[in-house]
Amino acid sequence: MIAKGTRMLLTIALLLGAVSVYTQADNAPFVKVSIPFNFTVGNQNLPAGDYTIVKSDVHPQSVWLQSPDGKYVVVVGTHPRYVLDPSPKTQLIFQHSGGEYFLAQIWTLGSTSGREVQLSDRAKELAGNGSSGDVATIVADASLSH
Repeated sequence: MIAKGTRMLLTIALLLGAVSVYTQADNAPFVKVSIPFNFTVGNQNLPAGDYTIVKSDVHPQSVWLQSPDGKYVVVVGTHPRYVLDPSPKTQLIFQHSGGEYFLAQIWTLGSTSGREVQLSDRAKELAGNGSSGDVATIVADASLSH
């Protein structure tokens, strides 16, 4: 028979192992994307170009968006978004309002969970001013890297 203390240690070890496996499975590979228009992420305006998006290890609710030369780096808070059908491709979804583009969602191929980006102050302002007449969803294709 296993001693009570040993049983407790085994239980804790199994739980920690399960958390570790869950965390590793949740860490998505980074996404490379080419965005053909100027856009806003969080409260920072960025020029059109190539970017890499990585989920933060330190703050799991945040993602990093960075240009290849490191000149543009943004960390933005997100929250999970779930759908029933897996995403048919890796994609970024932008909201277009008042002639401006705002990063709204990030999805990876085959996943039923994506990340929804917190609205910027400017996006909230445009929505409050009724500038939502030309709101459209634009999909920018992205590729996964390992």
